[in-house]
Amino acid sequence: MRVRAPASTANLGPGFDCAAAALELWNELELEANGASATVEVEGEGADELPRGAEHLALRAFALFASPDRYRFRFVNRIPLERGLGSSAAAVALGLVAGAAAAGREVGPEELLAAGESLEGHGDNLSAALYGGVTVAWRREGAVTARRLADELPLRPVLVVPRERTSTRRSRAALPETVTHDDAAATAAAAALLGAGIVQGDADLLRSAFQDRLHEPYRLGSAPLLAALREHPPARSAGVTLSGSGPSVVVWAPPADLDRVVAELERTLPADTTVLPLRVAQRGAGVE
Repeated sequence: MRVRAPASTANLGPGFDCAAAALELWNELELEANGASATVEVEGEGADELPRGAEHLALRAFALFASPDRYRFRFVNRIPLERGLGSSAAAVALGLVAGAAAAGREVGPEELLAAGESLEGHGDNLSAALYGGVTVAWRREGAVTARRLADELPLRPVLVVPRERTSTRRSRAALPETVTHDDAAATAAAAALLGAGIVQGDADLLRSAFQDRLHEPYRLGSAPLLAALREHPPARSAGVTLSGSGPSVVVWAPPADLDRVVAELERTLPADTTVLPLRVAQRGAGVE
């Protein structure tokens, strides 16, 4: 069995802890019965640091539906770790989908999300990884739920990924307990514009929506690329948002100007910074 799960960028500016988009950057899991205890192989990102036992996040998710014993797990990871690109959500999604399939169950993304949210802790990233497209997640009566709002966006995401990493826990610790009424009102308006722009496919609304005052200003210390690209955005770009808790940044480009935006980023950014023009993934995690 081969399973794939996409990367994701969460928040999309003012959609803090709720909005996300799946990205065409995929991790893969090859599952094979081996008649012995579970074995884990990892290639690519995290190959020299991720666990090889039952504590692996994907195996913990798999175990929610089926025992990992008697299986060989071979992971091919392309999503960088601790860069704000949903690597942990992709791992959980891989395990959930593979576990349900191994158990012979047909389980939809809503049930998978409810099962895996306690492992991932970020319903926004996990919903994008499971549903694909552009999603919104929220809590209803204590349980996480999500909806896919759109298949695509009218702007193309260009990921700017530094070599340095950021701990989500440390980044979140920088957020204040309270914000001013002005900042709350401005972010509420921006979030409304974000939702409308996503559903209507309106690039102008999205351009106006990328103005967060709830979390991004407090994360500048751990995401220097955000400050630099906000101060000097590429010509013709439509906005800059922090990807999750960072340190990666998304530069949003009109499709007609994508090549110019990418070329300027590659020309002006440090050589150890990766520039990835991507598309929104139309599919979520699934068996190939």
